[in-house]
Amino acid sequence: MIVNTLRPILFSALVLGSSASAWAEAAPLSALEGALTGGTVNVNLRLRYELVEQDNALEDADALTLRTALGYTTQAWNGVSAFVEMENIDALVDDYSGVPPPTQFSVVADPEGTEVNQWGVRYTGIKGLVATLGRSKLILDNARWVGNVGWRQNEQTYDGYFLKATPLANVTLNGAYITNVNNIFFANVDLEGVLLNAQWVASPALALTAYGYLLDYNVITPATPDADTVGLRATGGLPLGETVKLSYVAEFARQEATTAGGDFEADYLLGELALGIKGVSLAVGYEVLGSDGGSYAVMTPLATLHAHNGWNDLFLVTPAAGLNDLYVRLSGNLGKTAWMAKFHEFSADEGNADYGTELNIQLTRPLVGKLSGGLKYGAYSADTLAVDTDKFWTWLGYAF
Repeated sequence: MIVNTLRPILFSALVLGSSASAWAEAAPLSALEGALTGGTVNVNLRLRYELVEQDNALEDADALTLRTALGYTTQAWNGVSAFVEMENIDALVDDYSGVPPPTQFSVVADPEGTEVNQWGVRYTGIKGLVATLGRSKLILDNARWVGNVGWRQNEQTYDGYFLKATPLANVTLNGAYITNVNNIFFANVDLEGVLLNAQWVASPALALTAYGYLLDYNVITPATPDADTVGLRATGGLPLGETVKLSYVAEFARQEATTAGGDFEADYLLGELALGIKGVSLAVGYEVLGSDGGSYAVMTPLATLHAHNGWNDLFLVTPAAGLNDLYVRLSGNLGKTAWMAKFHEFSADEGNADYGTELNIQLTRPLVGKLSGGLKYGAYSADTLAVDTDKFWTWLGYAF
């Protein structure tokens, strides 16, 4: 794989080289003490109830979980700051299987545990440059390929070197070398990964993003193949009047992968058109996770998978025959309440199998101060894949 030729030395050199001039004149000790003690505290609490009902032998899952995240970030000293965040997930009602495969109850992917969610040092001493070493969350574009899985109680973070540069006001460059995925199950997934993402915003009507994600896992599984993915994404919007806007998304990627079954190649496609009228948006989209002859399909193991292909999470691992997702989304606001409804029709990319349909509905609203809440429902109707699955969530969140 290409990734084996790229080493973390590249990112280390960038970090050390960019910070050398700043360290040439050391700040007084009092300034360092002030930076360490004058930082900012962040607190994130989320109490959530989740119900899962499946048309199979498993018992319905009931989960009431509390996510508590507490972090601290120092002030910058000579452009260098440090950060740390602890995270704890506690189950107040635990009639569920926290980790697949399920046993007695259906899965709610919020196992109990405590961990250091984020830690590291960050350099911002050069305008337009942010260099980070440590464990950090990372979200690129719409999290289709790289995300933090922020919906689950235990956030997904990455160990490695991270670099973000904005050499021009309309150009953003992201690069990362990662050695571990700290996933939502409190597991460490070892790999060597190079993540490259470059965006150019030409105008409100056109933003282009080119990317390459090169993943080499220590252990290959059906969900984590060695894969090199290269793609191009275009987004933009055009006003059609004072209260009407047309927006679009178009994306293509090619993935070359190695699994226990051999070497494969498959394509990814996404097209979406959305019409916004007086705060209400109607979108129609078609997404294809292509298949190589029915033996392998495009995989996105670092993605925020819950945000794509239905909230009931039936397609966390793409079927070998691939996945076509035709969807319609309607969203807007009613006062302070944001609402969204989305309908999916799923089918195989290779062959003519129908996978079923799914309806998703969500309401979210700020409540008092920094307290917010939400309601969410998903109904999957099976055809030739899985079983009928209904899920319901309600939650309260507090953050500062």
